[in-house]
This record gives sequence, C-alpha cells and structure tokens, in this order.
Amino acid sequence: MHEALVLILAYLIGSIPVTWLIFYWRTGKDLRTVGDRNVGSGNAIREGADWLSGRVALLLDTGKGLLAVSIARWLDLDSAWWVAAGFVVMLGHMFPVWLGFRGGRSAATGFGAAGAFLPWQFGLTFLAGTVAFLTTRHAPLGILIVAAPLPFLAIIFHLPGEVIAFCFTAPILAGLKAAFDRWQRARLLAAAPPDA
Repeated sequence: MHEALVLILAYLIGSIPVTWLIFYWRTGKDLRTVGDRNVGSGNAIREGADWLSGRVALLLDTGKGLLAVSIARWLDLDSAWWVAAGFVVMLGHMFPVWLGFRGGRSAATGFGAAGAFLPWQFGLTFLAGTVAFLTTRHAPLGILIVAAPLPFLAIIFHLPGEVIAFCFTAPILAGLKAAFDRWQRARLLAAAPPDA
C-alpha cells in the first residue's frame, strides 16, 4: 500500500511545473515557446527570469527529487523503493500531466533524488556545479560537475547496488530526454511551412 502511494506521490511531485509557473509569473511568457523550449530552470534563467526567481526555480526542481525519495525513506521502505521513487519523480518532471506531458529534462530533479542518498556529498557537488553554471551560464558544464562524481561517491560510501545504479543511470535518462527534445524540435521545424 505504502509503495503504491509513494510512486503516485513521486509522479505528482515531479509533475508540478514550478519553473514554468515561476517563469510565467515573472515574464508572462510560456517557457515552452522561448529559448530551447525546455521547461527547466536552465532555460528559464537564460530567457529572462530574474536572478532570484531563476535560482529559486532551480532549487525547487532539485527539491522535488529530494522530497520524493525522502518520503520513501521516511516510510522506511526498502532502498529499491527509494530508487523507484527517484525514477518516477524524474518521469513526472519530464512528462507532467499539467503541461500536456511536455516537461523538462529532469537533470535537477534527478540530482535532488540522488541527494537523498548522498546528502552532504551531493551538497558539495551541487554547490560546485551551481557556481560553474552561474559563472559560465553553460548548463551542461554545471550538470557534468554535479553528476559525474555521484556514482563514484555512492561506491566509495558503500551504498546499495540499486542506488549506485541510479546514480549512474539518472544522468543518462536526463540526457536521453534532452536528445528526444532536440529531435522533436528538429522534426517540427522540418515540418513547418516556409515563410512567405
């Protein structure tokens, strides 16, 4: 019973489009129509969210992953269910029911989920990645700095095998969503009629 509840909550938490809501509130624009059309915090920051709201969006997207996995931990479920909650919260962010299943790449949400497994270690890599992103405005660099050490830290600190697997695969899942989004944009552009 608790397991099903955790997965439902994880999807619903992930699907809350906090960045889209903040961006719309601050600019009056639909984040899906500007920049790279991704509803993640990186696009929001690049496309005109003010300094504070952009960073709040990033923290909230990260917090969604942290909260979903923490609920599974608070209910004292097996670690396999923590991992399941981590994947489901990412899928909720990627395919939110509230935005017609057109969501973000879930990198920050996945990092938050990993952060529930490696709290202080994740805090250090997240801080380093955030500094890199804010100084360079290059999201892939920040993502790499946050994500790359996590699976190895999970190994070093002897976390369960499924947690190590999550730390390896969550960034790959986010990358696959990014590739899918680029393919979909290219397909739509190719199908659009030429300008008169």
